[in-house]
Amino acid sequence: MSPPVAAQKQPLILKPSSKWIASYEDDSCRLLRQFGAEDETVTMIFNSFGPGDYFRLVLAGKPLRVRHSSRPATLKFGPSEFEQEAEFLIGNLGKKPALLFSGAMRIAGETEAEKLARANSRPEDNYSIAKISKERKAAVTYLSIGRPLRKPVMLELGSMGKPFAALSTCVDELLTHWGIDVEKHKTLSQPVHIIGDPGRWIRSKDYPLDMIREGQPALVQFRLSVDHTGKTTACHIQQTTRPKEFDDAVCRALMKRSAFKPALDAEGQPIASYWRSAVRFQIPR
Repeated sequence: MSPPVAAQKQPLILKPSSKWIASYEDDSCRLLRQFGAEDETVTMIFNSFGPGDYFRLVLAGKPLRVRHSSRPATLKFGPSEFEQEAEFLIGNLGKKPALLFSGAMRIAGETEAEKLARANSRPEDNYSIAKISKERKAAVTYLSIGRPLRKPVMLELGSMGKPFAALSTCVDELLTHWGIDVEKHKTLSQPVHIIGDPGRWIRSKDYPLDMIREGQPALVQFRLSVDHTGKTTACHIQQTTRPKEFDDAVCRALMKRSAFKPALDAEGQPIASYWRSAVRFQIPR
């Protein structure tokens, strides 16, 4: 009998071919590195839009070429973290085919207990899972990508302790440009608190008709400024895959319908803060 198919698929192992490059954008922080050489080059990009363990991941290069897939990708930040699934869009980074992961992710996927707790929480509960320690981040030395690739790919990252620390430092500086008191936000007694269901803040009728006719998916990462009274004072597009008209429609809807209770500092006093999320728009097939 032949061995299992999974055992036959040895991964393409790619070593770093550049140093980590940190990029400070107006409303986000980026960490980039290249792996492999020539036709086997892969570019890896971590995008961070605020404090915490979550990031958006982009992987680009010929070894990642995918024509279509109806199932989530499988990723593992090894050697210690377990494999997780992640939704993605197929696109391009310049001339390179790319996997654009549409959801915010961490090096560790949610456990079954955490998934259950999230499922049982209400939007206004502002549910969050436990933070990942610096030690766990430093223990990550590779990323392996399985499905949907015909041949799995493994990127030898090296210890991710210092790269993730650089990303965190960038984000702290970013907050000061938003008019946020960084030190007070480290000891909040309550973050910005959602009122109502944010899933109803943006509706299909809010999108420009010509954007809908195109039938193309969209991913818009946004940040809302929330003052000390809980009022939404501004909408900022942090990253987008669509034209400005689409982004404007998203912000108009959010400014009209979003509602919050203000963030509270360690003494329970309301302070100016923010709320971040993303919109994924896709025409059902």
